[in-house]
Amino acid sequence: MQALLSTIRKTFSRADMGGLFVGSAVLFCLPLILPVNDYVLQVLTHALLLAILAMAWNVLGLCGAISLGHAAFFGVGSYTSALLSMNLGFTVWLSIPLAGITAAAVGLLMGLVCTRLRGAYFALATLAFVEIPKVITDNWDSLTRGSLGLVGLPKFPSLQLPFWQLQYGSAAGSYYLVLLYGFFIGSVVLCLFRSNFGLALEAIREEEIAAAAVGISVKRFRLLALLGSAAITGIGGGCYAHLIRYIEPDLVYSLRFSTVPMIFALCGGRFTALGPALAALLIYPLDQFVFHPLLPAGHEFVYGLVLIITILFMPEGLWSKLRRTT
Repeated sequence: MQALLSTIRKTFSRADMGGLFVGSAVLFCLPLILPVNDYVLQVLTHALLLAILAMAWNVLGLCGAISLGHAAFFGVGSYTSALLSMNLGFTVWLSIPLAGITAAAVGLLMGLVCTRLRGAYFALATLAFVEIPKVITDNWDSLTRGSLGLVGLPKFPSLQLPFWQLQYGSAAGSYYLVLLYGFFIGSVVLCLFRSNFGLALEAIREEEIAAAAVGISVKRFRLLALLGSAAITGIGGGCYAHLIRYIEPDLVYSLRFSTVPMIFALCGGRFTALGPALAALLIYPLDQFVFHPLLPAGHEFVYGLVLIITILFMPEGLWSKLRRTT
């Protein structure tokens, strides 16, 4: 049994670590070898951000849970970073990590209520939970300005490369900083999937009663997975707020930030580490560059179409399909 686990981990390491480094190298070189403008860089930056959200969603999905409430973490993270930077003068380098901590606190509250639920009951409970921070944000006018939203947020920071002078707040600088964060999160998720913690989550997903019988604390592991997923999502929300520099409740608490990462996880490979990121980096630019100009009002049908195709022809996801063919 130990030899089998060792073989699985070595194979997983070669394929996924290779994919992470090759993919990051391609994304790093893309703006250097292609004539891209600020719009293209902004689309690619948002694709990277959605890839991070999809990987974060999949951390919880590894234990078999389907969450429809990640918009709560995203919205709380957005408003936390925005308010700290605007009202208290916090630097963005500090407000964005604090957004992850605040989102994790909200995840703790959600976990105490929802982790005892299973299946559709858990999904519906997380969906209902989104309304709590949204209603508070929408009605606390003195702090959040309610439905008017917050305008003129500080710019998202830039990654300054020693061999390339990038202007602060430029599209290229923001792109490379999000790429660096995505590489970091991808590495963390890979390590998590290969760790004993990841194996425990898989055991809970496959047979919860048996996992509990061998000493795995099901509630604790599910809660820890939820907290980690919430923290990453909250940081993503903070990044998003400073990238677009305007937020309001209907935008950042939108169901879109719960469902789109889930769709990417399902299409890329729900039980793979990098599949969700691959799907996000392929589907979102396809939507923005091809379908959005053709159908401005209904271009997001592509998400449903890709999901249907995946369920019918690649139920294990795109990443699993690629690993079998290489």
